[in-house]
Amino acid sequence: MARKNQSHYPIVRRGKVGRETPITDPAIEISLNAFLSKTNRRLYRQGRCYTAKIDLDVNADQSLDVFVLNDSWMTHKSLQMAYAMYKKNSEDERSRLNSDVIARWEDFRVLSGLNFQFADPIQYSNLLGATRLAEGEFPNTRVVDDLGVQKSFSWGSPTASRYSIIEEYDKAGNAQAAPSSATNDVPYNDLMADDSAAMATDLQNLGNLPPYSQNGVNGDRQWVKVGTLGTGATQKLSTGYFVAPCGIVLIRNAFPGSPTEPVNAERLTWEVKAGDYKGVHAPSMLE
Repeated sequence: MARKNQSHYPIVRRGKVGRETPITDPAIEISLNAFLSKTNRRLYRQGRCYTAKIDLDVNADQSLDVFVLNDSWMTHKSLQMAYAMYKKNSEDERSRLNSDVIARWEDFRVLSGLNFQFADPIQYSNLLGATRLAEGEFPNTRVVDDLGVQKSFSWGSPTASRYSIIEEYDKAGNAQAAPSSATNDVPYNDLMADDSAAMATDLQNLGNLPPYSQNGVNGDRQWVKVGTLGTGATQKLSTGYFVAPCGIVLIRNAFPGSPTEPVNAERLTWEVKAGDYKGVHAPSMLE
């Protein structure tokens, strides 16, 4: 009997990008966990750092900017705090429900906050026609505040129905000066006649403030630019692999003269790096 090949893990990690019509938005949002879920018919969770790349066809006639959330400790800690609050908010209800009646494909999801048009993965029919895989449920995670108002979580600005998870994390506290003030009252001061009071002051003052803004966590600047894809004089057809926290990738038309021209998504190819999370490289952000 032939031995089973253990080196191959069957998974779709690559494909073309599509979007619904009519196309009215000059930007699209790719949810890598949704792309993987739709193409492989299994749940890929959002709360992970997916390593991926975006390629542009050589015959494309657009320049496109690619953005992702910054992969910082602030991003990870904001998500972890929001997830902990969600679990706490639903704790009583979970305790009263049997585990087998809680939604099987429940997942903790946070909105990008930019309201771009969502893209879909494309696969091909028996006649080799391109078809969007548009079906699948990806509900936003919701909690109920003390006034009974349902709210979701977002990486964007807060609204009446959304928490900004980065701004909520910011409320946890700012960095304080350490020490808060300098002093010349040092041990055995009268025995150290050669000591410099100025040096003692410098040792306390030079470095007592953090090497970054001590107030806030740059909550309104959460996105980083991976690069610009284009086929012009400065041709660049691939971003190369990058880390996408929560699997969120934003793509916007970069043409200076046509900022409102819709992204031609069909000229794009997505790919997620192979790894040990259901066949892809995506370490958890919640652990």
